Amino acid sequence: MDLIEIGTALREGREQKGLTVEAVEEKTKIAPSVIIALEEGNSARFPHAVYARGFVRSYALLLGLDAQELCAHFGREYPVPKDNDQSESHAPHIHVKMHDSGSVVTTVRIAAIVGILLIGALGWYIFDHYRSQVPEAPAPVEEELTPPPAPPAEVLPSGSLPAPMTQMQEVAATPAEESAADTVATSGEALNATAEASIPAAQEVAPESAQTAVVEPVVEEVQDAMTGQSAAAEPVRERSLRIVAHSASWLQARPDDKILDYFLRKGETATINFSESLSIKFGNAGGVKLELDGQPYPFEGALGEVKTLVVE
Repeated sequence: MDLIEIGTALREGREQKGLTVEAVEEKTKIAPSVIIALEEGNSARFPHAVYARGFVRSYALLLGLDAQELCAHFGREYPVPKDNDQSESHAPHIHVKMHDSGSVVTTVRIAAIVGILLIGALGWYIFDHYRSQVPEAPAPVEEELTPPPAPPAEVLPSGSLPAPMTQMQEVAATPAEESAADTVATSGEALNATAEASIPAAQEVAPESAQTAVVEPVVEEVQDAMTGQSAAAEPVRERSLRIVAHSASWLQARPDDKILDYFLRKGETATINFSESLSIKFGNAGGVKLELDGQPYPFEGALGEVKTLVVE
């Protein structure tokens, strides 16, 4: 498939869609003169091979044609000159390399999977560690309910005091009867004997209640650890790269698993959002300025220089 056949396929696809050259320009940002040159197969009027192949891809995608097949034929008929190959360049926090972007996506995916597995293993270790330190909760203790204190008892002669009814009544009446011990000697001795018998029973219940209350803080620590684990597994926030063109430039962006083509004129901007990785191939590296997450980022290149930018 030569350049004329490729141009014919593009022109017929445009006419079938009912699009004019101006409509294609508005949607793809390709100059009308370049669109006509591509449809005529006139290589003398083609831009640089990198630009031209990007225009063919954008044009084919707009018309619903097989962009990959057309670009493959176009690349054989109008190849990129070998003197345009560029060596690697580096910038702080940005790796600029000439390599296949597919391997970058694969590496990022593997790193993400390994990171998730490490987070899960760490969370399980923390949970198991705290769980092993939590003592088993003791069996519920049936506590004897102590009735509210009885009102002060009237002072009666020792012969008229009623006989004790139950152990619970004896415990409740003890403070009141002790307060009357100075008045009635015989009644005080009987009530003191009853109080001494009921004190051990109350002391047996108190330690068990204290032991039950100790378990609650440990359980709360385990819940805090699980909450921290859930917060660590939250997804990474979305990032953005803003491109400002001060000279005409073609670029192909690969945010995460998508492929986007742009042609920016002088003064135009483009913002590309991504969450994991971003690879951009610039056809005019010296004609753009970059801002990553709202901050200027160094990216140097000469006018007409082809460079690939990889943000990890």
